[in-house]
Amino acid sequence: MKTIQLISIALLSALLMFSGSASAQDKKDSKESEVLFSVPIDCPSCQKKLESKLPYEKGVKDMKIDLEKQTIWFLYRTDKTNKETLVKALDKLGYPAVEVKKDVEKGKGKTTEGKK
Repeated sequence: MKTIQLISIALLSALLMFSGSASAQDKKDSKESEVLFSVPIDCPSCQKKLESKLPYEKGVKDMKIDLEKQTIWFLYRTDKTNKETLVKALDKLGYPAVEVKKDVEKGKGKTTEGKK
């Protein structure tokens, strides 16, 4: 009987720990956002320069540069940075950025100026 009680307590504890970590993950995800910028980059050395500097910007979690499309995608923490700060960081490195927004109704990409 004691064995069954111990197993039940262990299972209940494991369930509580799992549900607690899931809610912590939800809180973490809710502080993250992503953005896509159109940036005039056209060579591997430009890409290397940006890859060496931008990941160290405060709040940047991940980034991907597409030379062919001349875009940079960022995953960032909204409590640490914002789109405007990322635009300023790109501009400081000599790469003016314009946010690429999806036109939801038509399903086509649409380029818009970043709001200031």
